[in-house]
Amino acid sequence: MTPFREQIAADNAAVFINALEFAAEHDLNGNVCKAILQDISVADDVDGKNIVAYGGVYGSRLQVNCLKSSLPKTPVSGNAFTVDGKLYLVESCADDMGIYTIQLVANKR
Repeated sequence: MTPFREQIAADNAAVFINALEFAAEHDLNGNVCKAILQDISVADDVDGKNIVAYGGVYGSRLQVNCLKSSLPKTPVSGNAFTVDGKLYLVESCADDMGIYTIQLVANKR
């Protein structure tokens, strides 16, 4: 591994996914690890300014950031994913230099 990649890997845990800042321990699909959760409420937008893929369904969107090494496998779009016991569907998952950015959706009705 190059010195740059080694520094990024060290910064991911020590700086970006840091319990002294925004990260906290969460149960992600049965794996307890440090993660940053951002909850966004969604509903069908009648004025058309925001595009919501789940028109007419009230639900929640959750963005999860965690270390790639915290999960045994990459979350796959369309698969079920639990966060602290709540069931979501994976909308997308990106590997941002060793940190997963996982977009999740859930129906609230």
